[in-house]
Amino acid sequence: MSRKVLILNVTRMGDLIQTGPLIARLRYEWPGVEVDLVVDRQFEPVARLLDGVRHAHAYDFSRLGHECRVMSRDVVELYRQVKAWAAPLLDERYDRLVNLTFTRRSGLLASYLQIPDVRGVVSAPDGSTSIRNPWLAYFTDLHHYRRFNRFNLVDLYALGGSGVGPHAPLSLAITKEARDWADECLGAGRPPHGWLAIQIGASEVIKAWRPAYFGQVMADLSRRTPIGFVLIGTESERPMVREALMVYRQAGGTAPVREMVNRTTLTQLGALLARARLLLTNDTGPMHMAVAVGTTVIDLSVGHVDFRETGPYGRGHWVVQPDLDCAPCGFDRICGHHACKDRIEVRQVADLCAHLLGCGPAPTSTTGIKLFESDVDGDGLVHYRQRGGCEDALQEWYGRWWRSYWFAEFTGRPLDRDVVIGEAPDRDIQADIFAQLDPLLRALRAHVSHLDRLARRMPIPARELQDVHRSLTGAQREITRLTEGSPAFAPLTVALRRELACDEAMSIAAMAQARGRAFRRWSERVQRVSACIGASGHEPRPGMSSRAATLCRD
Repeated sequence: MSRKVLILNVTRMGDLIQTGPLIARLRYEWPGVEVDLVVDRQFEPVARLLDGVRHAHAYDFSRLGHECRVMSRDVVELYRQVKAWAAPLLDERYDRLVNLTFTRRSGLLASYLQIPDVRGVVSAPDGSTSIRNPWLAYFTDLHHYRRFNRFNLVDLYALGGSGVGPHAPLSLAITKEARDWADECLGAGRPPHGWLAIQIGASEVIKAWRPAYFGQVMADLSRRTPIGFVLIGTESERPMVREALMVYRQAGGTAPVREMVNRTTLTQLGALLARARLLLTNDTGPMHMAVAVGTTVIDLSVGHVDFRETGPYGRGHWVVQPDLDCAPCGFDRICGHHACKDRIEVRQVADLCAHLLGCGPAPTSTTGIKLFESDVDGDGLVHYRQRGGCEDALQEWYGRWWRSYWFAEFTGRPLDRDVVIGEAPDRDIQADIFAQLDPLLRALRAHVSHLDRLARRMPIPARELQDVHRSLTGAQREITRLTEGSPAFAPLTVALRRELACDEAMSIAAMAQARGRAFRRWSERVQRVSACIGASGHEPRPGMSSRAATLCRD
């Protein structure tokens, strides 16, 4: 009897396309597996284009979310409707659920379906959310230390939903009918160097390069090479497209333009992108669609977009990132200047486009930008090779180091490549931090052992448990203070906070044991990390704070 897996992904089109490698990995893990999807109704046509999907269960989750937010209808009744819709899924008896939608509502649905192996967000018995599977939990943690993350979202999906396996590219099966439509749409007068597709807008303004710059790139290219342009986007992006076209014409652009904004179905959009030689784009769903139909992508990574998380997946795609200390900015930041958009020069983008179209050399000027090319390593994971600009040495060292550390931590095996040799560049600084953590580690071990003993006693010694809990809470505050901003220890503390918050235990004894396990795991990781980066055994400087030791003695 074949296995059955249900994947829950109801967010954006790009996220849905990026589940393709997970499906391939599941088929590698369980040959003959039957994979179903739960998707938002608006993206059901895309789900049908994914290889290996048996059935797509569609619901209007966008409407559900909107009506819950504005409370236009009774929320209890809305959830009853979802329950009635999902009831037939109970009869499927799935072996695994992979929840790639990190919301409370998706967690409730995941719990309702009663599938034995759930990976991702699930609703805890007390109504809070918990995250099962270390890779998917890491995905929620990495936003606190993005500059050190080196895992693409697609690889996190595949590793978390299945496990280690061969690389599989993004892939969409475009129908012959859609391809014929695209041929007719583009017409018989194909420019000698083909079509360049351009996505000028984005789901958020902060993620989009300035429309005028797109128009200037088009004008520059039209003077260099006989090429045509296909402009795509949604109706809300039409004003940006109009601005780009106005600038293009004012700059003397003469190449043919097919303006296809809001004139395609999702399937037809895929067919258009498949006919293009190149897509110049912001970080958008169409970017992932272009990758999935085999079209080379240039990704302009501005705003809070981090290409290492959501950049083009696979080999041979290019990323242009502004070289600014604040790039990419955090999701919790409000930018008042958008300087990253002006850091990328029109000439640099036009040179890169011309090079990839075979009409010129690689860009020679990378002032103000970093240039990357996507590739796949020996473990089947995507990474980005730097082709221009300068990377911060500390950020690069810890990025490679954490990539190796987490892979080994979660899989039990080393990476095939990217092994970091030598001590951390800031070894002495991290050694000072570890020297302050060391007495805290020793005291934590004693507290956790005491907690384990108390949790096994009957009746539960509530007062003693409260005392230990207060000590551990104080220790957690001190841990956060000492490790905040540390590239060597902050990621471990982020994981600790999440583990303490995502506790599914219901009894006092179970909660105490779960808390003890979280602190024990953090302590063991700190010891290993400090040894690996060369921070252990370093003598602290005179006058170093003894606050941690004092706290633990209390």
